[in-house]
Amino acid sequence: MVLALTLVTSVFCAQAVLATPTGLNNIPTADVVAEQVLVVQGFSQFGAERETSWFGGLKYGPAANWEVGIDDTSLGAGSAGGPVLQVKYRAPLNRRVALGLGAANISTDSERNGDVFPYAVISAALGDANGHIGYSAQKDNKAWFVGADGAINPKVTLRADWTQVADGEESVSSLGFIAPLTASWLVEGWASFPSAEGAETSYVVKLDYVIPLGRR
Repeated sequence: MVLALTLVTSVFCAQAVLATPTGLNNIPTADVVAEQVLVVQGFSQFGAERETSWFGGLKYGPAANWEVGIDDTSLGAGSAGGPVLQVKYRAPLNRRVALGLGAANISTDSERNGDVFPYAVISAALGDANGHIGYSAQKDNKAWFVGADGAINPKVTLRADWTQVADGEESVSSLGFIAPLTASWLVEGWASFPSAEGAETSYVVKLDYVIPLGRR
């Protein structure tokens, strides 16, 4: 549950990878959690001239090609918001390309958590890497986003993305990685670089614990 921050109080505010669906750093992809797999996540956002924010969440594959999730964005000092939900459906178009249709940042308190983030994204296998392009129709923040990821060795995958924010007036780019620590634990991290004048780089570190719930 990445796509991973409460950005409501920063330049990222409408970018909303809230109730973080499976994705890269700040964008969703067409990927979903495997069926009957639960992922427990804890993550922190920090940087210059900002309080450290803490978040926790869950995402789960209730059926093939489906993902649902919930995050709590009010776990510590510097955090804002509250529980937010996400849902995504993955539609394979062929062996190498898939379409993801979803909505993130779903809550009953839009004043506190921001508006729902509906999106469509296409992900494609491009040799040893994957490419992603999508569009969000979030209220007052229509936005295109793109990204790419690829393994540099069996343990580390690099990920980069770019997304419009502030209804297309600004943008945020990022560079990060994901790597397994054990068979069940993974670590993710990235830096985000906003284009807005005076906006500081922010950083996210996230731990994922993967729990297979289906029959073995």
